[in-house]
Amino acid sequence: MDIKNVIPLHNFSVDNDTSGAFKLISLESRTGYDTSVPHRHNYYEIFLFEKGGGTHEIDFNLIAIEDRSIHFVSPGQVHKVNRELDSRGHLILFSRDFFYSNSINQNSLFDIPFLNNNFPEPVINLTGSDYDEILSLILSMKGEYANEQEYQRDVIQSYLNLLIINCKRLFDKQVGDIGIYNKALQDFKRLLENEFDKNHQVSYYANQVHVSVKQLSAITKKAVGKTALELIHDRIILEAKRLLRYSDHSIKEISFFLNFDDPSHFGKFFKSKQNQTPKEYRTGAES
Repeated sequence: MDIKNVIPLHNFSVDNDTSGAFKLISLESRTGYDTSVPHRHNYYEIFLFEKGGGTHEIDFNLIAIEDRSIHFVSPGQVHKVNRELDSRGHLILFSRDFFYSNSINQNSLFDIPFLNNNFPEPVINLTGSDYDEILSLILSMKGEYANEQEYQRDVIQSYLNLLIINCKRLFDKQVGDIGIYNKALQDFKRLLENEFDKNHQVSYYANQVHVSVKQLSAITKKAVGKTALELIHDRIILEAKRLLRYSDHSIKEISFFLNFDDPSHFGKFFKSKQNQTPKEYRTGAES
């Protein structure tokens, strides 16, 4: 049994899509499922809220939906959207394959902070000309998407790449430089996303990315202000919280899934990070 599948996972449907694994719809459109129920996707979502109202919870971070804000959700993140009825805007959905199938788009999506599964608050608040520029790009993309014609896919991919680049610039201005994303860090973060439930040792990751333990921790500390071990622990805790809150699997099952050889070890680890036991966390989440 795949324990991760307890949280609804929505896969990309291309049944009504003219350009592959990409869609651009109004927020007022029906999605085919209840977005207010916690769920995750195997694709990226970009929300542009022209008029805000309501809340958007992304991996336990409750974010107020503000006017002129843009929210990003990465594959695997658990989120739910509770919009006010009069809120409005646009929603872009796209797969990794769609983005990378254009030779122009060589930027690594995983290395962009707000498109990273581990980033806590992937939101940009837009003002003035910045908002106008982002909205103009999305409307141009929407116009291209609505009219099937020659080179449509290439044009949409180019608009999407331009949108992400512009958002990266705005994000850097909003939050500042969060670190140097060198190859070792990029490789570590990709590997961690795939291996966190199997390997908990910094030495394993350091060996895989061909640096020493000391070097890897120095790299992560400089880039994001945390050691490699802290990042490993953060990822384990995030998945533990997801499963404790959204699944009915026992704490014992969750501890084994996360590769703890004894549930008591998992309990001590969780309490050391959250100041409460897994049972206390689950009970509090249900109340």
